[in-house]
Amino acid sequence: MFAKISNANFYWLSLAMLVGIFSHWLRAFRGVMMYDAMGYSISTKNSFYAVLIGYMMSYIIPRAGEVYRCVSLNKTDSMPIEKSLGTVVTERLVDMLILLLIIAFVFVIQFDLLVNFISHSLDSKTESTTNSILIKSMLTLFIIISIVLFFVFRKKIVQHAFYQKLKTGFTTGLLSVKQVKNPILFIVLSFSIWIGYLLMMYICFFAMQSTSNLGIFECLTVFAIGTIGVVLPAPAAGAGAYHFFVIQSLLLFGVGAEDGKAYATMVHGVQMILLLIIGSICSYIVLKTKNKNAIN
Repeated sequence: MFAKISNANFYWLSLAMLVGIFSHWLRAFRGVMMYDAMGYSISTKNSFYAVLIGYMMSYIIPRAGEVYRCVSLNKTDSMPIEKSLGTVVTERLVDMLILLLIIAFVFVIQFDLLVNFISHSLDSKTESTTNSILIKSMLTLFIIISIVLFFVFRKKIVQHAFYQKLKTGFTTGLLSVKQVKNPILFIVLSFSIWIGYLLMMYICFFAMQSTSNLGIFECLTVFAIGTIGVVLPAPAAGAGAYHFFVIQSLLLFGVGAEDGKAYATMVHGVQMILLLIIGSICSYIVLKTKNKNAIN
């Protein structure tokens, strides 16, 4: 596998990473529109730093990136964390809607292929059933305990000043999308971000001879299946769900398992290294940045 990666064309990889970074910049610019809707004047530069820091932290502490993104904005622009967290949730809802549209489109053009793939994947996960049941049981127990504790202490919780501040700020951030000055541009940016991610994956196809013959529709299919892989448990010990589903989806188009593994590992690895480096640089810049008062 590593021999295949070392023989990859790093020109195409570099181009793909540039497209990916540009997509992150679009995400940062879209965020500025939401911050502006709440009355906070935040530069695209600082928003871009925050986005990259968030991606870096997601590799270090899973799912923590969004929080650190908000912390970064608080450091550079005094933006309340609870408000920026609200915008993050709104962004994720918009992103989820776009992803569902992409998956729906792929299902239309590759219906039989995807149905057979999902059925096969679900049938092949029997070995991990016990672990899956255990994890789901623990998660369910945790949710039940959390609900019970909230119910018991709900009066004290909802009356607490911190809760009221968090609720108000979070709601303001969540609804900021309704106040953006240019809704059409917001929609265009939202779609452009994911078009950029798709182009990044497509350009990476040219980095390896075994995937260079695949077209944009094959790329869409691999992208959709990879997204499904984030939701469904993967029966591959030692491999991430995304990697497993990308490998399996490439098999559908005649790409060998070893080549598929090399592709998934290469793309994920290059992105990870790049974002860790750039994110570290952005973290240093943010730490050295003097806080300024936001316009509220």
